[in-house]
Amino acid sequence: MRCRWTVIALVTGLSAPAGGSAHPVVRPAAGKLIVESAVSPAPAAVPALRYLLLPELRDQQPGNQVQAFYKCFMEQHNFYHDKGEVEKRERWSTAPLADLAGERDLVGYGGPGLRQADYAARLESVAWDILLQFKAEGINLLLPDAQQLRQLAGALRVRARGEIARKDFAAAVHTLQTMFALAGTFNQHPTLIGQLVGIAIANITLGVVEELQQQPGAPGLFWALADLPTPFIDLRKGMQGERLWLPKEYDLLRKAEPIPEAVLDRRVKELTEWLTSGEGGKKLTPASEFYASRAGNPATVAAMKGRLARLGHKPADLDKLGTLQIAMMDDFAHYERYRDDLMKWTNLPYWELPADLAARKQPEGILPELAPAAFKVMQARTRVQQYLSLLQAVEAVRIHAAENEGKVPASLADTKLPVPVDPVTGKPFDYEVRGGVAVIRGTAPADRKDDPFFNRVYEVTIRR
Repeated sequence: MRCRWTVIALVTGLSAPAGGSAHPVVRPAAGKLIVESAVSPAPAAVPALRYLLLPELRDQQPGNQVQAFYKCFMEQHNFYHDKGEVEKRERWSTAPLADLAGERDLVGYGGPGLRQADYAARLESVAWDILLQFKAEGINLLLPDAQQLRQLAGALRVRARGEIARKDFAAAVHTLQTMFALAGTFNQHPTLIGQLVGIAIANITLGVVEELQQQPGAPGLFWALADLPTPFIDLRKGMQGERLWLPKEYDLLRKAEPIPEAVLDRRVKELTEWLTSGEGGKKLTPASEFYASRAGNPATVAAMKGRLARLGHKPADLDKLGTLQIAMMDDFAHYERYRDDLMKWTNLPYWELPADLAARKQPEGILPELAPAAFKVMQARTRVQQYLSLLQAVEAVRIHAAENEGKVPASLADTKLPVPVDPVTGKPFDYEVRGGVAVIRGTAPADRKDDPFFNRVYEVTIRR
């Protein structure tokens, strides 16, 4: 079962280090995540798009990526679930790269299962094929496959780390293409839960890019990062899917036409079950009690009728309805207005969001509890986009160093490259030079100023 607490839990899960990378050194300090990034000078690739982080069209062939990614798990139960295999994967996910260079088991890691992922990533279409089921089941839709594909990303990360450790950068870029393609499939997923999994996989993948960037002789990836979609996950389809969570039976609450009491009672029972089965949710008044208290108060009923009339319902039609239906229609109207007032900001840059959006109070009621945690999801998307943009800024410093005898630029503008702005502020990243070390930092959202995972600071040293 889906509820807004599931979305919140997934967003909270993004506040962990991307991929558990051990290099570069990452240390939280004073509410910031300090990344000590020792890099080699690297000129821009020639030709500029020599390296790409998504599979090229010329490498694609007909087929559905989603179905092909599912096949990565066939006859692979031992690989994904054996205790020893899981422990090795966890160890290899965080071990220093120097410890992995001679690890023979990482050569060709994952075998045919991960080669299938490479094949899947280079198919031309993405079709989740769950829309009809979603429309029919709504909030009861199960999505076990989404989290399983996150396991696949973890296995690919281990393979990529082995390739980086062995200095096989071409193979590592190939694996990164597969990982970014896997994350990108979730841009077409019709749920926010699915899109959050895509954001999480992109976060894991950027952790691998961060490690690759640190290695002596690593290729320059400025234009490869610039070539990725912006934003990588746009949330459009997932937000539209939020309008499908309530089954079509609830559409009756938009009309001032009598609904049998038995039908309303079923909806009340259903809402009570939905809102009491989520784990970790706040304690709620049972739907039956909430609606009964409102339907039994004549002054409240009159106020609800007034609100519904202002939405376009005829007073004479409202007078023909029972008070329970009036209470549920009013609650439904609050839900739709609150949901859309959050969702309407989705496709605008983060810096254009109202300063008070995070603090806006949810209206009292039952159905508003089912509204999406839209602001938290927008923050998660923006944080990953900021991560990507910071890595691109580091690449700009590498290019400048290659062209200027190993010196870091006095400012990002001095790189004469289109360094992306900070997705949080819409302004250039904060930048300064301290004793030959370039310090690049993003701005945290106002409500995340003390959260280190929203406060990445890169201390970039040029390797001589």
